[in-house]
Amino acid sequence: MSFASSPHDDPRGDPHGAGQQHHPNGRKISEIVADLCNGDPEDRVSLHDLLHAFEIRAFGLLVLVFALPNGVPAPIAPGLSAILGAPLLWLGAQMLLGFEHPWFPRSWLQRSFRRADVARALRRAIPVIERIERFIKPRVQLIAGFRARRLIGALVLWNAFLLALPIPFGNLVPAWAIILTAVGQLERDGVMVASGFVTTLLGTAWVWFLITVGLDIIQKLF
Repeated sequence: MSFASSPHDDPRGDPHGAGQQHHPNGRKISEIVADLCNGDPEDRVSLHDLLHAFEIRAFGLLVLVFALPNGVPAPIAPGLSAILGAPLLWLGAQMLLGFEHPWFPRSWLQRSFRRADVARALRRAIPVIERIERFIKPRVQLIAGFRARRLIGALVLWNAFLLALPIPFGNLVPAWAIILTAVGQLERDGVMVASGFVTTLLGTAWVWFLITVGLDIIQKLF
């Protein structure tokens, strides 16, 4: 598929090596997401296709793709939203455990969706990503590079847990914490990862506030 980045982006095996250009292989994140949305609307896009296309950048790009529909509210095709939370939890756990490449059960890899439905979920996020890209650059790579994947995995896992909670209005801030963290990892921008950490704190406080308010309302009603 045309949105792949080269597996030879980093000859040392580090997808976030300091010797690369700002956008590995000249591919911006917004361009990769746009390519996911373009093409025959009736084409099927599977998780196996994404893993093959994203290759060495699979962790960061998959996390970003699954978080974007929650971060930029848009009409989502029936069934698409149901698969967003579980892969984020799965990916976050693998990153926390130090996996170098994502692994999924075969049944997950074979699940696919129409490209038109994928585009409906992701296209509205492209202008937002383009605006973010104006400010990102490799910096403070100690908390953004490949070796920081355990820290980044912990942030993704916790925010994915918050996203999975059935709390009205509770998913937007955790989704943005994941998006900022994923973009920071992909572009080796430690400032963006730090922003994701701060957003994680805000999201945790926001979800806790919603839970507290909800329980208070329930107690008053019953």
